Amino acid sequence: MAQSIGYLVAAIGPVAAGALRGGTGSWTFTLVVLLLLMAPLSLCGWLAGRGVPDQQ
Repeated sequence: MAQSIGYLVAAIGPVAAGALRGGTGSWTFTLVVLLLLMAPLSLCGWLAGRGVPDQQ
């Protein structure tokens, strides 16, 4: 199920980016949106990748 949703999101991404580019006429807004979306994703990745402290 998770893989299916992941593929669906991955398939929508290029279409959405193309629609943003077509709607604005410039790649600048599209790239800014992508950078803004990467901020919370980077934070989640950093939090998920932290080491778990040893429990004694």
